[in-house]
Amino acid sequence: MLPTNTAERLCKIYGILQMIKKDSGYVSSKELASMMGTTDFTIRKDISALNLVSFGRRGYHIGELSSVLGKALQLSRPYRSCIVGLGRLGSALLDYESFRGDGFDIVAGFDSNINKIERIRTQIAVYPVSELDQVVKNKSIEVGIIAVPHNSAQEVATTLVKSGVKGILNFSPAQIKVPSEVVLYNMDFTSALRFVVSQI
Repeated sequence: MLPTNTAERLCKIYGILQMIKKDSGYVSSKELASMMGTTDFTIRKDISALNLVSFGRRGYHIGELSSVLGKALQLSRPYRSCIVGLGRLGSALLDYESFRGDGFDIVAGFDSNINKIERIRTQIAVYPVSELDQVVKNKSIEVGIIAVPHNSAQEVATTLVKSGVKGILNFSPAQIKVPSEVVLYNMDFTSALRFVVSQI
C-alpha cells in the first residue's frame, strides 16, 4: 500500500491529467510540480513508487500516465456514492455536477428532516436517514459522504459501515471511528482555515 502522502499527491496528479487530457503530447515532472506547488523530484519519486511509468526526455505521455494512475489508484471505474446530511454543504455537494465526470456517481441523498427532503429539487433520489441502511444495500453504494452535525456523525458512520460502504469522506468536525478495513478521510475546514491563517 502506498504511503498516505504519496497516494494523495498521485490522486492530485491524476486530477490534473484529467484537466489537460484533451491536449495531446507530454507533460514534464517540472510542469506537474509547478501546478501542484511541490518539487519535480517529489513528482518523479511518487510516480516511480508505482514502478510502471518511465520518465523520458520528453516527459510523461499524458494519456499513458493517466491510464496507469487510474488503474493503480482504482479510479478507472465510477463509484456509487451517497451524501448524508442535506444542509447547505450537503445540498451543494448533491448538485456538484463534476462528481459524475470525475468518476463518482452520487445515487442517493439522506436527511433527518422530512420537510427538507420534500422541498429539495434534484434529479438524485433523496430519502429519510431512517432508510439509510436499506438504500445503501439496495443500491450497492460503496462510498458515503457525511455532512451532518458532529453529534450525529458517529451514528451515521456506524450505519454506513454496517450497510457495506468501503470508504467514508467525513465533512463533519467529529472524529469518527471506523474499522481498519474501511477507508476514512476527514475534511476539517476549520483546521484547514487555521493552518492558512497560521501561515499568513
